[in-house]
Amino acid sequence: MALAQRTSLIASAWLGVLPVSAAPERPLQERLDAAPVGAVIEVSPGAYHGRLVIRKPVSLVGRGRPAINGGGKGSVVTILADDVTVRGFLITGSGADLMQDDAGIFVQASRAAIESNRIENALHGVYLKKAKDGRLVGNRITGMTTLPGPAKAASSAADTLDMCAPVARNINIRGNGIHLWNSSGVLIERNRITESRDGIYFSFSDECVVRRNVIRKVRYGLHYMYSDRNRFEENHFTESAAGAAMMYSKGLAVSRNIFEANRGFRAYGLLLSAVDRTRIEHNRIVSNNVGIYMENSNGNLFLRNDVAGNYIGIRLTASSDDNRFSRNRFRNNLHPAELAGVSGTNNWSAGGTGNYWQHAAPVDLDGDGVGELPHRQADTLGKLRESFPLVSLLSGSPALELLEFAQQQVELPGLSAIEDPAPLVAPSAAAPPAR
Repeated sequence: MALAQRTSLIASAWLGVLPVSAAPERPLQERLDAAPVGAVIEVSPGAYHGRLVIRKPVSLVGRGRPAINGGGKGSVVTILADDVTVRGFLITGSGADLMQDDAGIFVQASRAAIESNRIENALHGVYLKKAKDGRLVGNRITGMTTLPGPAKAASSAADTLDMCAPVARNINIRGNGIHLWNSSGVLIERNRITESRDGIYFSFSDECVVRRNVIRKVRYGLHYMYSDRNRFEENHFTESAAGAAMMYSKGLAVSRNIFEANRGFRAYGLLLSAVDRTRIEHNRIVSNNVGIYMENSNGNLFLRNDVAGNYIGIRLTASSDDNRFSRNRFRNNLHPAELAGVSGTNNWSAGGTGNYWQHAAPVDLDGDGVGELPHRQADTLGKLRESFPLVSLLSGSPALELLEFAQQQVELPGLSAIEDPAPLVAPSAAAPPAR
């Protein structure tokens, strides 16, 4: 094979699909433009040119996973009409311009259904802009992880091939798996997202349902800003810098999710900043650097969550007020609680029932599973961590365990502590598995 042909094949492969071998009788864009309103356009297996624009209500349905390639420019498929369906395609090769919101599928319309597609090598997987009542169901999205190799003078055929070798694309300049801006009423269900910047990004988007998605190896599994009254159920956020970073929002329902194995410097299972009047229940928050982090968050309810195996179970700042915690299970955390000041308005029980703390020794005289005496969960290292970071090496030492035991018996001056007035005796009375 001639050198020019081999170089062309390698460049085409980087864009995500081999060159179109045989054009269909009519290009897809012509078929879309000629179709009547409400038509179902079935597409046979093969490779097709992208940068499609859909301007009328139709269904574009792939049989045998046909591939649509955008050629590295713009969005591969753009939906500008209401009531459009795109189902069953491999969509690849978008542009890489974050300022232009390049995406595998770009939606600016209502009631779009994006179902059972594979989206690869696209800046954003699916981008919704001012879109209402959409359905994103059963898609697999892999972010744009590589760039073309750096240009250099070629002195041989081997050097020419090296010029096309991909190099890693920094995670901060990738797009998001699913990006919502100023959208509402969207269902995001059973999608699998990996290697993007953020898995699902919300901005000014309300009353959506995010359910049964698996998101891994991204920056933030869920990055969430200025969005209210949304529901997050049975999702799995893992192996990222944060499972979920939720900010400046209110009225959320977060239930039966798993936030797991989010590790590294400043890594969190669930981070809340300026989140108010939100219900967080039946979640598993396990094996993270920090399980739960809260600041400037008020009036939230934490109920029956399993916070286990984290370096820090919960980190709470004094700027968070009027939050309630009941029937949560804190177990196997190296530091159950880290406190940056203490607010006296947070309540560590509800309806006469507190939480399970692994090293507590509650006195249960009447055998109802709830201790009659309060449990004090001290932050024994406190402010020393800020001035002397290496003091954390003492974690788990006998001396600190003795100090924590003493704090449980009687309040010691100078130590910040959570006081649970009705601690649970057994973990089984607290949080069951998320699912």
